[in-house]
Amino acid sequence: MNYRKLAASTSLGLTLPSGIIVGLFIGYGLDKWLKTAPWMLIVWTLLGVASGLMSLIRGLAKYNREDQAEHSEERGRFPREN
Repeated sequence: MNYRKLAASTSLGLTLPSGIIVGLFIGYGLDKWLKTAPWMLIVWTLLGVASGLMSLIRGLAKYNREDQAEHSEERGRFPREN
C-alpha cells in the first residue's frame, strides 16, 4: 500500500470543509465586531466555499498529474506484452 497516496487523498477530502469553516469563523467574527449580521457571515462563507473548491481542484489536478507520471514510468519499465 502506498501511504503517500493515501495521505494525499485524505488531505484532499478535508480541503473543501476546512475552507468553509474558516470562512464561517471569519464572517461570524466580523459580524460580531461590526454588528452587520448576517452579511459578513454570508460573504465570507461564500468566499470559503470558493477557496475550498479552488484548492480541491488544484489538489486533484496535481494528484492526477503525479498518478499519470507514475503510470507512464511503470509502462516504460515493463513493456506491455501483446
